This record gives sequence, C-alpha cells and structure tokens, in this order.
Amino acid sequence: MTRRRFQTNQEKTHFPSSLLPMITKLSTRNLLASLTIVALSSCATAPQQSHQPQQQQPQPAKHKCSGIQSPNKTLCARIVSVGKNAPPLNEDEVDILDIHEHLLASKSFKSSDGEHGRNVAKSSWTPNSRFFVFSTASSGGHSPWHWQTYFYDRKTNSFKELDDYTGPIIKKDFKVSAPDVVKVRVQGTPSDPSDINTGTPKTVHLHTLH
Repeated sequence: MTRRRFQTNQEKTHFPSSLLPMITKLSTRNLLASLTIVALSSCATAPQQSHQPQQQQPQPAKHKCSGIQSPNKTLCARIVSVGKNAPPLNEDEVDILDIHEHLLASKSFKSSDGEHGRNVAKSSWTPNSRFFVFSTASSGGHSPWHWQTYFYDRKTNSFKELDDYTGPIIKKDFKVSAPDVVKVRVQGTPSDPSDINTGTPKTVHLHTLH
C-alpha cells in the first residue's frame, strides 16, 4: 500500500525565494517600531528628577569684640580712656558687653581733677569665662606700690575689689588659672606686716568670694 503524506498546520511553510527580501524588510520595520514604542513608554513612566538649586547652609554669625573677648566668646570687656591725661596718668572705664555689643555693666575710674582716678595695668578673663580680672594704677601717681585689683562677676553682673578679700595687692602681675583661680601678692610678710616690696603670695577662688 502507498502511504500518503498529509501536510499539517505544524509543518513549516515554505515561501518562494523571491519573497524572502520583502518578508525580511517587513520584519525589520516591525522590530524597529516595537523598540520605539518601548523607549517612549520608558520615558513617559520615568520619574522626573528635580533640578532645584541647593540651598546653602547658613553660616554661624561672627561676633565682633572691640576689646578682650571671653574664652567662650559670649562676653567682651572693653577698656575706654575717659581721663584728661595721656598714659601713664590716664584714667579708664571698664565696660562689659554681650555678643551684640550691648552694655551689661560699667565701672568708671574717672576723677574730676584727673589726678585721683585709676587706669588699667593688666587684665584677663578667667578660663571659665565668669570673671574678668584687672589691676589698676593711680592716675595721679599716688601710692605707686598699691595696685588695686578688681574683678567683674558675670553671675551677679557686678564689679568688686579683690583687695577687700586679700589685703592690699602690691604687684600688678596677677596670674589666673582654671577654673577661676587668681594668684596675687599682698602687702606684708610674717616678720614685717608693713612690707610693700616682697609681700606674701595669696591664692583665691573667685567663685567663693561673696
């Protein structure tokens, strides 16, 4: 018996060789069209990036101090000449200001005749920024051995004379150390209470003085 071969739908279709270039061209066009649609869809769905300019971070304010700034940069001590005479017979005023240059406290050593006031010889803030210490000399040259020393207390916003707690201070070059220690030399020795040349060293903690 002769078997017949039946052609099914699953068998490959054979095209004449003359149609192959046309079919290839159409396939290429369809592929390009598909790729174009995909690309446009991606652009449409992609999130829009913001191009807003970056804001600059604010810079910390620079505080000006026209005098002697405290270690923590919150106060400023300003020494102003207010007398009639030039140094070393001048007279001074000590002003304490905040970071905005607002006056907090002031102590004037001006005298009516220009000879009974005082001028600042040495000054310094304590390391804890609470006290401003300064030694003074007489504008008229009176008692040149006596360097009356004062301090400003930011807690009470007031000035006090250190000599009232230590006795007469005979050296202008006091020393400060942390947190608010002041070392001075005062009048008198064990053998001569009236001595004004050698004196006796004394150490005080300013926060304990009331």
